[in-house]
Amino acid sequence: MKKKGISTYALENTYNLNPSEISRLKNNHNFTLKTLNRLCDLFECDIVDVIIYLPDS
Repeated sequence: MKKKGISTYALENTYNLNPSEISRLKNNHNFTLKTLNRLCDLFECDIVDVIIYLPDS
């Protein structure tokens, strides 16, 4: 977000992302692939730029 200069406020108000979706992402909770797709489109990036896989301990 910093790299693209997009704030959480802008995600909610300009790009119409639901605040609960943003909260889930920031707090490492479950989210939908639709949300992930929207973020990748918005930031013009690949999935690996947004998430990483960490196996359960």
